[in-house]
Amino acid sequence: MQGRSLLIITALLGLVGGGVEWWLGGGAAPAPAPTPAADAIVWQAGPPTSVSCDAGEIFTQAIWRPPGPGDKILHAARHEWSDAEGINRWQWFLIVEASPDLITYLREDNAFGLIPGSAGPVHEAPAWFAFKPEEVSVLKSPIGGMRLMFAKDAATLYATSSGLGFTKGAPEPAAVQSPPLSAPAPGRIPSTPPPNPHRQ
Repeated sequence: MQGRSLLIITALLGLVGGGVEWWLGGGAAPAPAPTPAADAIVWQAGPPTSVSCDAGEIFTQAIWRPPGPGDKILHAARHEWSDAEGINRWQWFLIVEASPDLITYLREDNAFGLIPGSAGPVHEAPAWFAFKPEEVSVLKSPIGGMRLMFAKDAATLYATSSGLGFTKGAPEPAAVQSPPLSAPAPGRIPSTPPPNPHRQ
């Protein structure tokens, strides 16, 4: 009985306190917590038509194998620009706490045939894709857009690549309509004789 009375008193105090707070606040609902602003990316030719943040899928498409048990994906994004005919342009960004196996695969085995490069600016990157150029070593594709930035003092990997979609095919040439062949009119003799193999 005593426990029940204590419960009722606690509930009443809560109601009174809530009423006083409502009265002092003018009856207004509490202001919602501010939401973080979206990444302010400066798009070179308009925003992408689709954005994916499926970390496992992006990693697998980018690295050509699924993440291993020691690979921790911190951030991932893929941007695509497409029209009715397919993808025109794409780019992806990854930050991974890489396992020793992944570092060996990308660096020592050099699975993508990369060469040493510099950590220049990365266009259209999300705000989280940031690093100090002097604190990373870089491997890059000699002909493509792939760049891998390895943190010198940690196992953090910053990876990005970009490219174009499939080349659109040239339009089919218009078919040339040739006039239909007509047989000689019935009852008429051809103007030339048929070929004769015995005639020289």
